[in-house]
Formats: sequence, structure tokens, C-alpha cells
Amino acid sequence: MSVFRLPNAMPETDKGRLPEGKRAYENGKATVNDPLGSRGLSRKCMQPWLAGLVLLVALGVLSACSGDSRTDLTAKTTAGVEQEHISPGGVRGLNYSRNYIHHFSVTGPRGMNGGGPNISPASKSGPSGGGAERCCIGIPQPWQPNTKLRIEWERDGKPYDYKDRSEFEVLTATVTVPEYGRDTYGFWAIFLPGDRVKVMVMDGNANGHNSVRTKPAEDDPFVVQGVRDDAQTKELQERYR
Repeated sequence: MSVFRLPNAMPETDKGRLPEGKRAYENGKATVNDPLGSRGLSRKCMQPWLAGLVLLVALGVLSACSGDSRTDLTAKTTAGVEQEHISPGGVRGLNYSRNYIHHFSVTGPRGMNGGGPNISPASKSGPSGGGAERCCIGIPQPWQPNTKLRIEWERDGKPYDYKDRSEFEVLTATVTVPEYGRDTYGFWAIFLPGDRVKVMVMDGNANGHNSVRTKPAEDDPFVVQGVRDDAQTKELQERYR
């Protein structure tokens, strides 16, 4: 790389004006109103700073054409890691069980906190839910492996018996978020028979695990068994007596 250096003598002013003429140039001085004199600039004097100027201009043009700021370039080249951003998404749920889902919420890292609507029991024709949505939960991009959330839900196994609250319980589970793509369509919780649950970020089923059109398979690795929270269940049942 060429080293940028200045001439041995910089232009000097004389009452606010640059001196003119060939002798001024020979003494290391410059002028702006002597075009003939400028042609007489020695290669020894001009080449270093011209080379440096050309180099700086070229670097500026290349940087501008790339469309990246210096900060962006640094971020992209740091270990090849893409910068994270978080987009808001709605929260919905599907219910394949006979239970009434009174409420559910999720908490986790990277802005993945939110709550979902109540969901009626499933019917003979299929699951219930999917229509109502609550705002909002953070959906980070890009997806990171082993992202875990805590999901908590209130479910009533006897939703039409207002006197018997014995199956009105609070359950919790730690779930792993399946991989999702760049185009996402909200966060979903899928409630299954036997107090099992799965969560997903809908993305058009990019990796085969994020479809809300198909019931999760029995051996789906992202389906987790819920566990009753005794303390919260006791408080809930007392509240609705």
C-alpha cells in the first residue's frame, strides 16, 4: 500500500493569497490562479499526495457502492454472525383436548414473552381455536437452537360443570422452540390430550415442524408433558369457589 506523505514544503500565503509563478513552485509553494505554472509542478512534489488522494477517493467510492456502512461491515465480518432483530407477532392457540383452556402465557429469552386467548374444548370435527389472537410476543431473527420457553396454562377438565372445580388446574412445561424461517406468521401453542403441549412460530412449515394444519405426531420431539403446579392450582380453585 502506498504511504501518503506531504510535499517537503507546503503552500505559503502572502496577505491571504497564494504566490504565483514558476519560482514559487520550485520553492515548494503553490498557486490556484496560474494554470501554466501548475503544469510545471515537479513529479517529485506532486506524485505522493496525488497518489494518496486517489487512493482515498477510490476507497470512498468502493465503500459507497457496497451499500454497507463501516459499522455494518464490522458486524457482518465479526465471526460471521448475523445481527439479531426482534419483530412483534400475535399469539394464538389450538386445542385438541377435551379441556377448556382458560388462559396461557409464555416466558423466555430474547423478548419471547406473551399470553394467549382462552380456547374451547375440541369438537368431533377437529381442534378448536386459531381465530382469536393476542398481541404481542417478540419473535427473534435469526432463530437460535435450543431456545427454551416456560409455558403455563389454566385448564378445566369439566368446563360445563360450574359446581365441580376439581379439574380446574394450572400446568407448566418447559418447551423448545422448533427452528423457523425468515418469514413468520405469529406464535402458536398447541394443546393436546393428556396435558401435553407444543409451541411453534408459524413459518409456512419450512422445516416440517411448524404446520398448524396437521396435528403433531405422537413422536413429535417438540411435544412436552405438562406438570401440575399444586400451589397455583390451590389458589385458582379457591378463587373460583
